[in-house]
Amino acid sequence: MSHQQKGHLMEYKLSSLSADIVQPEQLLDFPNPNRLFIDVRLGEPADEFGDYRDAHILGAVYAQIREVFAAAPTPQSGNLPLPDIDALERQLRAWGVNDETDIVTYGPSMALAARGWWVLRWAGLQNVKVLDGGIKAWVNQGGPVSQGETHRAPNEEPLRLRLQAGGLPQVLVADVEALGEDVLLIDARDENSFLAGSIPRARNLPAAEQWTPAGNLRTIAEIEKLYDEVGVREGKDLVVYCGGGVLSALEVLTLRALGHRPQLYVGSWSEWNKSPERMARSAAERALP
Repeated sequence: MSHQQKGHLMEYKLSSLSADIVQPEQLLDFPNPNRLFIDVRLGEPADEFGDYRDAHILGAVYAQIREVFAAAPTPQSGNLPLPDIDALERQLRAWGVNDETDIVTYGPSMALAARGWWVLRWAGLQNVKVLDGGIKAWVNQGGPVSQGETHRAPNEEPLRLRLQAGGLPQVLVADVEALGEDVLLIDARDENSFLAGSIPRARNLPAAEQWTPAGNLRTIAEIEKLYDEVGVREGKDLVVYCGGGVLSALEVLTLRALGHRPQLYVGSWSEWNKSPERMARSAAERALP
């Protein structure tokens, strides 16, 4: 395929609009010795680590969301609260990350990669990208893979990496309880989960509708149409949630690529449903004709 044909295809991809999303050929065409791939997982740890050891992008490190991109849940929190930022910084330094490292996240789904991206951007890092299509797309473009476990030299210069929370906007449960009617609330879970219970006034847009069976993000036009159908408009205030801040992280990624500025409710439904009073509000809305 010629460069001209490649360029024409790229025009339809969200990566043409956003530096937060990258195609494998872009990485392969411009190698960087200070690039870190992070293989982001969430399933049963032993199985996930085994899958990572069987095949991962050459040089990629393994990151279980519960251990790296989330803290342990509390009786009041959602399932995947944000990590302690000092612990996150220590982990990144152990992987050799400094303030110039080009970080690329990928995983078994685009949403898992997006959770890693969101947390790193929230922690103040700017040079973080999600690999469109993950390892399948990488292999299809001839990208090298490896087995075993990656070991990297740690960053021994702590002053070259300083994280600070607040790099991406989020809302807390109290903010969601007080949302005005001018705010569009989007639930990124699958339809069955949404119908079983949701935050009042939420509109459902399953994040899984945004990627193809092959695991790539759909085209700009296709994703714009999905958002248009749930009422996303230019300048509209947007809050996105899901079960625990994974699927919704992908929708934050794609909404930002389209020029919107959504806020993520990290606690999501798994935090909202901890309160009988909040659940009563949800049930009352369901009872309305």
